[in-house]
Amino acid sequence: MKRGTPPIVRYTNRIVIGLRTVAASGDEKLTFQRLIEAMGQGSHRLLILMLTLLNMIPGPPGFGGVIAWTTFAVALAMVLGRPVRLPRIIGERKLPVAPLLKASEQVVKVTGIIARFSRPRMLWLTGAAATIPYGIFAMVISVAMTVPIPFSNAVPNVGLCVLAFSMLNRDGIGAVIGAAICVLGLGVEIALVFGAINLGMHAVNTVF
Repeated sequence: MKRGTPPIVRYTNRIVIGLRTVAASGDEKLTFQRLIEAMGQGSHRLLILMLTLLNMIPGPPGFGGVIAWTTFAVALAMVLGRPVRLPRIIGERKLPVAPLLKASEQVVKVTGIIARFSRPRMLWLTGAAATIPYGIFAMVISVAMTVPIPFSNAVPNVGLCVLAFSMLNRDGIGAVIGAAICVLGLGVEIALVFGAINLGMHAVNTVF
């Protein structure tokens, strides 16, 4: 029997359609708030996936922090069961449309390949009952990703991306793997923070 289209493929196609709609309007840039509106203010799980994918694209200084706080806002809205509305300081930050659209089209291709190995299973880990725990966990990871240490956020972001992917595809095993990667990333980040603090203290003691 031929399998139907995996849920995650439908969701990533939705991202592309939303960005193509924005691009067709002739705008070269769009704000985070408009991006949220294009995806749907109630599409919390999809938005978390999209933001983790955006965080893999190189950006200007502070870009990763804006993505992390936006993810936090989306996860908080998901926990509260409310539409996503960003604070103005975040919502008015702008993104270039063309690179986002190109990247999203590549994501759809990669998603089609990954979806061959990911399938709905252990559904209780990805259903409606998991929404609040998932949102709280995403909030914790997002806050950790605001730490301004170069490359320290890469592993937690990958883990959150895998988790978001799996939640959308109803893949409980993938969700566990994503959460484990996040926890590993947090461990690495904590070690880097303590390392930076110790180096700073050592430098101060050397001077004085």
